[in-house]
Amino acid sequence: MLAKQILFRPAFIKNCAALTRTYHGGHHKVATMNDLPVPQGDWQEHYQKLQSKYNAILATGVVMLLAAVGLAKSTGVIRFNYSPPKSLD
Repeated sequence: MLAKQILFRPAFIKNCAALTRTYHGGHHKVATMNDLPVPQGDWQEHYQKLQSKYNAILATGVVMLLAAVGLAKSTGVIRFNYSPPKSLD
C-alpha cells in the first residue's frame, strides 16, 4: 500500500498541473503609463463646480436638521432641559 503511494505520487502531481485552470490565455497586454487617461479641461473649474454642488447638499442637510429639531421642540416631543420644569407632572 505504501509502495503504491510512493510510486504513483509523482504521476499524480504531474497530472494535477494539467487539471489546473489558467484564464490569462497568454495574450495579455502589459499596461504602461501611456494607457492612463489624460486629464482634459480646467481642473479649477471642475473643482468649483463640484464644491458648489457639495455645499448645496450640505446646506440642505443643515436646514433639514434644524427644521426637524425645531418641529420636535415646538410639538413637545423633545425637551432640552435647559431650565427646571414648571411642574412636576
